[in-house]
Amino acid sequence: MPERLASSRLHAIAYTCGALVLASLATWHYLMGHYPRILPISLLTLMVSIAALMAENTDARRLPAYLVLISGYLAIAVEAPYLATSGALWMGVPPILATLLLPSGAALFLNVLLAPMWLLLINPVLSTPAGGMQYFMLVILSMLPLGWYMQQTRLLKTTDQLDTQSGILARDALSERLIAEVARARALNQSLSVLVMHIPQLDMANEQFGQTAQDTLLTTFCQVVQRNSRLGDALGRHSHSVFWLLLADAGEAGALIVRERVTHALAETPLPEFGTIKAQARICRLADDESAERFEQRLISRGFNLLEPET
Repeated sequence: MPERLASSRLHAIAYTCGALVLASLATWHYLMGHYPRILPISLLTLMVSIAALMAENTDARRLPAYLVLISGYLAIAVEAPYLATSGALWMGVPPILATLLLPSGAALFLNVLLAPMWLLLINPVLSTPAGGMQYFMLVILSMLPLGWYMQQTRLLKTTDQLDTQSGILARDALSERLIAEVARARALNQSLSVLVMHIPQLDMANEQFGQTAQDTLLTTFCQVVQRNSRLGDALGRHSHSVFWLLLADAGEAGALIVRERVTHALAETPLPEFGTIKAQARICRLADDESAERFEQRLISRGFNLLEPET
């Protein structure tokens, strides 16, 4: 959630800078006496300013980006016929705008689709064969940093043990931690219990109240559980609304105490959109002759049972 808010704030700042650039261009036209060119740029400045205001809302990201992209395209289309020989300097703006504001596939498709418009319709700036070659080279070059960034992001996701939304153990890391806890329980002759929890409010939180409310619910749930569990307990997210709390060296009595403490704390934590947090929790104990794989399958089955609607 904090990363999403920071990203929205960064987008708002970038869009505000774009609006200032367009406002400066309109002011320049006024000072130079280019009065017919002031109104289109002023309208585009207003559009980008609206996008900057909308960017603060984390639930509406695409519409501000589309407004900025359309405004940038229109600004280039309006100004290009007056650029004469300096138009080649602005040739890279359309592909870079699309690359920054759209997903990689959509950006590449749009850049190729609109190539005839930039190369033929805006005469004589981009209509030469050399201009066409330069444009497609800029399209390719603009995609290279984005491709490197996406590769690094995928690598980070595959190696990161934490869930990107909640900051707790992700599913694969949770499975590895469970195997390690089973091995430790066997070596030290200790008990091992797992608290399987389902938060029904997470299933429809995004559709009903938006992404921000869902993030608040998820963050609050994780904080309450970790604050009311033991120091060595491990909380992980197995699926969208199912969580496991690994209770090392905890028998049935200890697991019951943790469950009551956690569910009571969640019930005492109100949220504006949801009221109190409702958690369905079940305890699973590791059997004496049970393998880690069998225990994990039993935990998964218990999670599926919690997902089924009560009759």
